[in-house]
Amino acid sequence: MTKHILPAILLALLVAACSKAPEPAKEAAPAATPQAAGNPAAGKSLAETKCANCHGLDGKGTAADIPNLAGQKAAYMQLAMQEYKAGKRAHAALQQLGMELSDAQLADITAYYAGLPAIKPASAAPADTGKQATAACAACHGADGNSSMAGTPSLAGQHAGYLVAALQAYKSGARKDATMAPQAAKLDAATIATIAAYYSTQTGKPRGAPAGANASAGEPLSGKCGGCHGGKGQSADAKFPSLAGQDHQYLAKSIKAYATGARANAEMKASVAGMKPQDIDSVAAFYASQEPKATTSKSMTAADWAARCDKCHAAGAENPAMVVPHIQGQQADYIDHALKAYRDGKRQQSAMHVMGVPLTDADIRIIADHYSALAPR
Repeated sequence: MTKHILPAILLALLVAACSKAPEPAKEAAPAATPQAAGNPAAGKSLAETKCANCHGLDGKGTAADIPNLAGQKAAYMQLAMQEYKAGKRAHAALQQLGMELSDAQLADITAYYAGLPAIKPASAAPADTGKQATAACAACHGADGNSSMAGTPSLAGQHAGYLVAALQAYKSGARKDATMAPQAAKLDAATIATIAAYYSTQTGKPRGAPAGANASAGEPLSGKCGGCHGGKGQSADAKFPSLAGQDHQYLAKSIKAYATGARANAEMKASVAGMKPQDIDSVAAFYASQEPKATTSKSMTAADWAARCDKCHAAGAENPAMVVPHIQGQQADYIDHALKAYRDGKRQQSAMHVMGVPLTDADIRIIADHYSALAPR
């Protein structure tokens, strides 16, 4: 197939992923129309000319975001192509392919790929990608996200969504910092999500206010901050960072940067306008002296997500009412792409959209990394 001719054959790879219960969703994927058994030999000939450019003759995607087809269910692949052929799924190349090939030819192709041995991942078990990805961050922010360097923020227990936004801002140049900008410039979106997910699951430790700081005077002054950052600095919204237990020097420096416009944020600039240096110091001391707590939107671990997704995708979880694909050993970038497409409504499958809506980019990367590292079933 031409580039991405079948990248979406498995774009529904996660038709029932992350389901909270083993029962099918109210609008589950329809069962595939019974097809005549395909001819693998004929399918191989077709795959050589139609599919190998993207999916390889061995069924391995030729790019990180192209799905592996080897060992995938023939019924699932046939169902996917029938939906492209009928225009129910948006992908111009696949829709065209569906018009060119007969149902029998599609059955032959899927029979060929389904009969191939599944592609084994490089690792048979999920790697600790979070700790690996944060290795360069540890010197300043601490291995577990609890920094001991004055003027440097702790990241442990921070909202993953906020951390992603902050790193992206450093990467784009929207947020200026001579140290962070070059570090963030090296990171791709997947690594940013992995770093954010890792730090969000760590336990924060209070940095404490420095001697002589008037933390008690900062509490009443922090009233205007609570609407976004929560009572005593415990933010309930992932768009806003939690401030409890944060480094005093870092907080004071940040407030001053907002006040002068050195750090661009119109809402923050308005909130801190007119604050006297002593008031800034007191507010920073108040937040630094608070005990950090786990956020109410604490990111789940790979095991937490797998407990949900495996309701439909684990071995032995076959449901005759749904055609559910294999996802173990699938390419991580492809799973990442597919889940985001469901979440954002670019893939029209209501059950998966509902499951995907709450997912952050960090959550999706955790799921993708977990399943891509599992041995295929």
